[in-house]
Amino acid sequence: MKLIDFDGIFNNKMAKMIEKHAAEHTESEWEDLIADLYKKFGDTPLKELGATPRAYFGAMSESALVETLKEYLLQDISVPDFLCEALEGRDCTEPLLKLLYETDEQLVQYAINLLNTNPKAAVRYAEMLKEDAYDEHVKDSLADMLKPNADLLLEEVLALCKDKETEPYALEILSKLKNKDDRAYAALMNAFLAADDRELPLLCAYLASYGDERALPVFMGTIEREDIDYVLFQELKFAIEALGGEYNKERDFSSDENYQKIMAAEAREIFPKN
Repeated sequence: MKLIDFDGIFNNKMAKMIEKHAAEHTESEWEDLIADLYKKFGDTPLKELGATPRAYFGAMSESALVETLKEYLLQDISVPDFLCEALEGRDCTEPLLKLLYETDEQLVQYAINLLNTNPKAAVRYAEMLKEDAYDEHVKDSLADMLKPNADLLLEEVLALCKDKETEPYALEILSKLKNKDDRAYAALMNAFLAADDRELPLLCAYLASYGDERALPVFMGTIEREDIDYVLFQELKFAIEALGGEYNKERDFSSDENYQKIMAAEAREIFPKN
């Protein structure tokens, strides 16, 4: 497929304009002007098209739009904003779902960004978390997109808890369940009880987000430990309060390295050096 480098055409026009009029605007003014001109460029007829860039993409079918996006990425040509606008303005769900079976990271990430939290993509997202073809950046995005659909995929997410590679993503997703389930609570609590202190703040936050008061006695027992650091203490205190409890005992963390760093950072904000 032969592609038109719209951004290249625009950048060439802008380079010539800036060369002639550089001194007429500040750098900040040029940034705003370029953004405005790019929008106008989308509605400007081009000789090589016989149409405007927006009209060119607007005339394509949904499947053609997705195929064109794929080609821009594979041919390493800048993806025009006008193509993205067309994709976002149409229901391209079905052709975009097919991109989720690709292994090229850029293709997959574009598909995830465009599909977003679409429930139709949720099952495939869960499958992708188990596949070695995708790295942690892609899987982090998948987990983010699955959280709003956690209730739709409870069984699939619980199954992910059984694998050490996918368990961290599953716990993050389970923390956002709206309809509580004892198996989900057990998975979250078991992970908390088995974790080392470095992992506890995050797992504590998951349990607080899940919102089951049964976690309160465990949190109260953990926060009483004399060997916890300031970061874990703060997370536990927040979680206890989030679940309706209170912890008011005074604790001394003045010798804790994390406490010292946090206090020093706060002092710099309050008393900045000139």
